[in-house]
Amino acid sequence: MLLNYLEPSYHLGFLTVHLYGALLAAGIIAGILVAQQLALEKGIKSEFVYETVILFIAAGVVGARLLYVVLNPAPFLANPLSIFAINHGGLAFFGGLAGGALAGFIYTRRKGIGFWMMADVMAPSLALAEAITRLGCDVYGYPSTQALFPRIVNGVPYHNIPLYTFLATLAIFFVLLHFRNRVAEGRLFLLYLLLYGSSRAFIDYFRGEHVFLSIFNMAQLGSLAIALLALLLILFGGKKIFVAQVTGKAKS
Repeated sequence: MLLNYLEPSYHLGFLTVHLYGALLAAGIIAGILVAQQLALEKGIKSEFVYETVILFIAAGVVGARLLYVVLNPAPFLANPLSIFAINHGGLAFFGGLAGGALAGFIYTRRKGIGFWMMADVMAPSLALAEAITRLGCDVYGYPSTQALFPRIVNGVPYHNIPLYTFLATLAIFFVLLHFRNRVAEGRLFLLYLLLYGSSRAFIDYFRGEHVFLSIFNMAQLGSLAIALLALLLILFGGKKIFVAQVTGKAKS
């Protein structure tokens, strides 16, 4: 799955199972279970977690598709109805994150629950869900005989982008779990954005398509912008960064 390019679907009699879709569903389920446990630690009911996740997914798909269309307008101008053909691919992760975050902000305000508290609950789940989902991704970077654990396509080794992203997001998941009770409210979600944006900026270098200074591609620039914004909000968005677990007093 990780070391070689596989067909994206399997035929089990009359049933066709798409690898990416199956692992996406598995990632969502794992993310919900983690979010449910973290929510209970903060006194948030499970029902609210389920409602938030459903809304986040729906708004996330819309946001992901809209950003992809904005970045790749030509085929959709020629065939506008193809905008709705998301089964053929074409979703931008940061657009999905923005759409989900906006919907979550509106929903938490209506329910009277702090947005940043809920964002902190969802942050580890986002990392874990993407780590699992990436196992079924069939993209790969530019060809290289120096790539570690390359993805082999027609006998040619390529940089294994799904493996790199899986390892990075899984590591981010464990880092977020470690810090979940050690940082001030809202900082966990910002830490997720900082770590994810930084890792994506590094990993996407190996996808090629460098259009700026022969080093950066558009995905990298977007990831760097997200990471920088998160860093600035962590440093200057409030006085508290860490919290003391015993006394409850802020510490620097």
